[in-house]
Amino acid sequence: MNLAKRITACTAAFALVLAMTLSGCGGGATAASSSSSAATTSSAAQNLELYGKPWVTSVLSDNLPPAVPEAKDDLYTHFDYDYLKSHNGQLATSTTDFEPEIQDAVIGVIKDGSKSDHELEQLRIFYNQAADLDTVVATGFSDIQPYLDRIDAVASIDEMNALLTSDDFPFTPFITGRVHIDGEKDINIVSVIPDFVICNAETDGGTYYQDYDDPNYQNGIDLTLENYCAFTLIDYLSMGMDRESAVLIIREIAAFEKEHGKHLEGNTTYLKKDFGELSQAVKESHYDIDGICALCPNFPLKETLAKCGKANSPEYSVTREWIEAFNALWTQENLHAIKEVAKANIVAETRALHDPSVMNQMRILGGDEALSSDAFAYTACNDTNTFAQMLGKIYAEEKLGPKAKARLQGLSEQIIAEYKELIGETSWMSEESKRNVTEKLDNMTLNILEPEGGYFSFDSLELVPSDKGGSLFSNYLKLKQYRYDCESKLIGQPAIRATIWFSITPTMMNAFYSAEENSINIFPGYVTSFTYGDDMDDNDLLGGMGWVIAHEISHGFDYQGAQLDAFGAPNPVVSGDDIDKFVTKCSALARYYQGIEMAPGMTVDGSAVAAEAAADLSGMQVTLEVLEGVDKADYTRFFERASLLWAQTIPAEVFPLLAADNHPLNNLRVNVNAQMFQPFYDAFGVSSGDGMWLSPDERIVMWGPEA
Repeated sequence: MNLAKRITACTAAFALVLAMTLSGCGGGATAASSSSSAATTSSAAQNLELYGKPWVTSVLSDNLPPAVPEAKDDLYTHFDYDYLKSHNGQLATSTTDFEPEIQDAVIGVIKDGSKSDHELEQLRIFYNQAADLDTVVATGFSDIQPYLDRIDAVASIDEMNALLTSDDFPFTPFITGRVHIDGEKDINIVSVIPDFVICNAETDGGTYYQDYDDPNYQNGIDLTLENYCAFTLIDYLSMGMDRESAVLIIREIAAFEKEHGKHLEGNTTYLKKDFGELSQAVKESHYDIDGICALCPNFPLKETLAKCGKANSPEYSVTREWIEAFNALWTQENLHAIKEVAKANIVAETRALHDPSVMNQMRILGGDEALSSDAFAYTACNDTNTFAQMLGKIYAEEKLGPKAKARLQGLSEQIIAEYKELIGETSWMSEESKRNVTEKLDNMTLNILEPEGGYFSFDSLELVPSDKGGSLFSNYLKLKQYRYDCESKLIGQPAIRATIWFSITPTMMNAFYSAEENSINIFPGYVTSFTYGDDMDDNDLLGGMGWVIAHEISHGFDYQGAQLDAFGAPNPVVSGDDIDKFVTKCSALARYYQGIEMAPGMTVDGSAVAAEAAADLSGMQVTLEVLEGVDKADYTRFFERASLLWAQTIPAEVFPLLAADNHPLNNLRVNVNAQMFQPFYDAFGVSSGDGMWLSPDERIVMWGPEA
């Protein structure tokens, strides 16, 4: 998920107070370095000095030009000027502005008394218990406190092992098992990954626990960690802990996580390795139960997997470096840190069930509204351990309807067909590589608005209403076990190329490609009235949602995706002499971004954004090809929609975080890609000397006869 979306999804208050709240918690940033960076950026912004080359960095607050520029000079700012001006000083994006539509639609169904079935009644029981804020506040942390006390009472690592594996301790706070596919055997297996408190191990990997040579990039990474730490700080403040004590504990947790998190490689890691190393790593990641346990003898791994219903996998996927490093840390000497991590993770897991008063104070500080009882209840239901699956299904069926799925499915198939034609015409690729990429496109699973195989059913779930002795927490534990049971039924069965859906929330505003599953995933949460409408014409649909889908499809054969075959098996699809040509093509785009100044003395890290930049470029190329065949094609409308899709404002304090993302800044995503294609020049009359002009010999094309 784009870091910009993750940060925006957090309340702006967290991002704006992070530098002064948790300086140093990221395991490297200091109060001086964080404050200095923010002050420098803010000063430059106030004086409108952050002009890039050749465009103003208009995503940054207080950095708009005095008048709307022409599209031929700055396409992004031309169409987004009004949005940027009206949202100045905020952390906002045009897409997330429409997120309330999802919540409102789902709550409407829950409260609609005319709709009723067993699943919906189970959802209502849990929702109503969460919406009863008087009881939630009165309960406080009393439901989980006994478990935290039991951890505090542990005196040895052996006692810790016994506690974590006991039947009456319903948490596994150090590792998690995700249903995953084995591309070679085409079955569902289990992937074992660390359960980080601060970062999301699945999406971030070890990215935020690495050390980087570039001080600007390192500062952004440190600030990102501090931003994530804000959630744990809120947890502790909610429990009545004083800030100083909370910060000390968070620093200890961050240090512990860094020691093993740095061994888990993030997606961008492989962009800096030789082509084929990802494929080799996948080959070396599979073990049987005895093999994986042999890598981690200090920790009770087999018993932990059994507790979460994952002990019957025919094989397991794991990063060997991480599991061995984790094992080395599981010692008596680290017992205090282990206990603090365990407690913090349990509190974080149950965050949506607790009194929201402290979080509301933070929200109000950042200019947001306090959570209503409905919003709090929705959050409690929108969790992977509760009803996230059902909320996604409700929104897709009740709000979007069958036409949305059919139209987006058809659009995806049309884009795939266009890619196949372009690949077939690509001059630098051998016939073998073309066949491999085409096979991957032919076998790409389209999880559009619902996962392959459907959402989990809650037909056999039986929650206990409050008037019969049930509570929010006791029903949470029932739901968590229910999810374990649903997932365990998938293990060892024929591969479902949508297993990633079962460990995330389908209501999130996101779309992505999964290389291991060779699947495109368009979540219901991404499809709002802003991104899609049944009556939206093809010009708008292609410029917005079409570009997003085409972007994601291209990840199947970008530098990372091309290292796995059509079934997610570790067989590179680009081989032989084509590899050098492929790397050269990707490097040219990285060098172009590297030359763009996004702040005084601060250029884009071309190697960090190369994969996403190539996906943007590929996506725009293929959607323009599709648009060429549309009746009454309107390229002006296409580029306007593409610009509006990425409208974003960033306060100066947050800028270092976004600058460290592996996606280009949103203004660059629009401008760089548009200037590569002749239809843009024709639509807006761009000529030499204009800000958007790029001479034909400098334009980069990834695929097709002109590549």
